[in-house]
Amino acid sequence: MKLAIFDFDGTLFCEDTLLFLLNQWKKQRKSILKYFRVFGSLVPLSIKYKLGIKSKLSKEEMKALAVKKFNNIFIGMTEKDIKDYFYQCSIDIKDLLNKSIVEELEEARKSGYHTVLLSGSYEHLLKYIGDALGIDTVIGTKMNFTNELFDKNKEINIISGSLKLEKINEHYGEQSIEWESSCAYADSYSDIHILKSVGQPIAVRPDDQLKAIAGKENWKIIA
Repeated sequence: MKLAIFDFDGTLFCEDTLLFLLNQWKKQRKSILKYFRVFGSLVPLSIKYKLGIKSKLSKEEMKALAVKKFNNIFIGMTEKDIKDYFYQCSIDIKDLLNKSIVEELEEARKSGYHTVLLSGSYEHLLKYIGDALGIDTVIGTKMNFTNELFDKNKEINIISGSLKLEKINEHYGEQSIEWESSCAYADSYSDIHILKSVGQPIAVRPDDQLKAIAGKENWKIIA
């Protein structure tokens, strides 16, 4: 089995996902108090992450902290409430997907690849996107619930960095993956483990570190 692995944040979806979700919260006319609380904690981190401003935290650690702060918006919500929210978000996301990558995905499917959406974004959200695009497998960050309510006190294991490759291997278990024939699309140096594991790595709108490696290794780059 050959895989075509697609990242979501910055690759299939080019906007800042958490800020987009926050704006969707406001659009759906949910708690304005929660909106401003999360907005105030999230924006400074987002600016640092985008501009590459020096920080004691790595980019992955900053992203994990941003997700942790964003999760405060879900306090008191049931899994059904959260699924309904993500479903409404997915409707607008589908119109904003990177058309070039959607075309690559469609070509991969026609060429017999098993398509995978692999991201640190919330799995509930990614499943709606995956269903809309006909993606075979969706692997994302799972949310925790206790007595049907979102539990912010349980640690969320964000799917990023080397954990992405671990999750792929865990998901497919003993199934034979043709790594040399597989391809992967990603925008960030943090995805280097996945990109180096396949025979056809593709850098999509890459950050500076990934762009330098892609150029040196003569990888395909999609601007």
